[in-house]
Amino acid sequence: MNSFPEKLSVEITTRCNLHCEICPKQSPNYKQPEMDMDFEVFAQLIPLFPYMNSLVLNGIGEPLLHPELEKFISFAKENMTEGSKIGFQTNGVLLSDGKLDGLLEAGLNRVCISIDSLVPVKGLHEPQFGKRALETVYRAKTKGVQGFESGIEIVITKDNLHQIVPTILEALKYKIDFVILSHLIPYSPESTNLVAYETNNEEAIRIFKKWQNKLIERGYTIDDWMEQMKKKALPEFFPEENEPLKLFKAMYEEALTKGITLHMNNLISRDDSLIKEVKKVLKEVSRLSRKFNLQVQLPRTNPTPNRKCDFLEEKCLFLGVDGEISPCYFLWHDFTCYIAGLKKSVKRWSFGNVKEKNPLDIFNSSDYRGFVDSVLGYDFPYCYDCNFALCDLMELEDFLYDCYTNYIPCGACLWCGGLFYCML
Repeated sequence: MNSFPEKLSVEITTRCNLHCEICPKQSPNYKQPEMDMDFEVFAQLIPLFPYMNSLVLNGIGEPLLHPELEKFISFAKENMTEGSKIGFQTNGVLLSDGKLDGLLEAGLNRVCISIDSLVPVKGLHEPQFGKRALETVYRAKTKGVQGFESGIEIVITKDNLHQIVPTILEALKYKIDFVILSHLIPYSPESTNLVAYETNNEEAIRIFKKWQNKLIERGYTIDDWMEQMKKKALPEFFPEENEPLKLFKAMYEEALTKGITLHMNNLISRDDSLIKEVKKVLKEVSRLSRKFNLQVQLPRTNPTPNRKCDFLEEKCLFLGVDGEISPCYFLWHDFTCYIAGLKKSVKRWSFGNVKEKNPLDIFNSSDYRGFVDSVLGYDFPYCYDCNFALCDLMELEDFLYDCYTNYIPCGACLWCGGLFYCML
């Protein structure tokens, strides 16, 4: 029996009119050429449209640069069911009143504006474009356009942390309906200093704090554990069964029963004050969402141990500008990122091209269904909680298998840990 996708993200162009440092296009491993999708490629999606409740027309590029954007939207509108969402995310540079009127007439009913701050912040989106786009959208809404949703996306960094709440309050003046908050994926070693989250998962931190308190209660310090770790690496100097070592072993044994590992250096060096500060901001955003009936996607400050892949659980598909179908945002492009200061090369995964195969057949192929079943089993390692992170199995672009012998690279993906979000 066939299964059907329900959400589709289509990269209609890889061209952009900005050069933001936070974009994967700035990754040294990004390989996609600058191009626009041909309408003939987009038209191959017609078997999917009757089952879709959401279509997002952007990937890496700026959708307003595509010369046939209205044609794409109109075609989708004609073939999708009543009440489906058709939208895109934009930097706002080209969103004029006339352009928006034409897009709304074509069938656009959802738009998300990238605005990370009310003041310029190096590497992030230029605020003047976002504010101008908000004004344009607001004018359209005051004309009585029905069923049109607008919102903003903010990428959280240390540099704009205190601008998040003021930015949302300003955007509320323009009658926005939703806010998407997402953490930063660093595409250069330098930008790792800007992240405002941890890679230690919540359960790992709970276990670490529990046993750290026991250690301190008995009159010891973290240095005693560090000494044990140093000696453990040199068998000829392996310590006796002293009390710090027994506590250390007990901590690891508890983690093992939970199916997780502990990255001791990361746990010891974690910036608890930063995490508390971020949580305070997120709590205020949550309060605003209740007060103003605002839809908000809030990221965590730490990956959850109970992983959930929204992309596969919500039956999403991702179509590249060249017609290749990928299963998720993480595996949509070739890129290199630097999570927790560790280099991770990602290779694009494709299950077929719509120019050669029916996209519905690709979605129901044994290869694709096998991939989905493997991911939704959630039986893969927590790579960033491992003292060996990132090992040769996960660091390299040509992924073969992980230490659990899975043939999917999800152990190094933090999307399913609740840190990153996008428009779906």
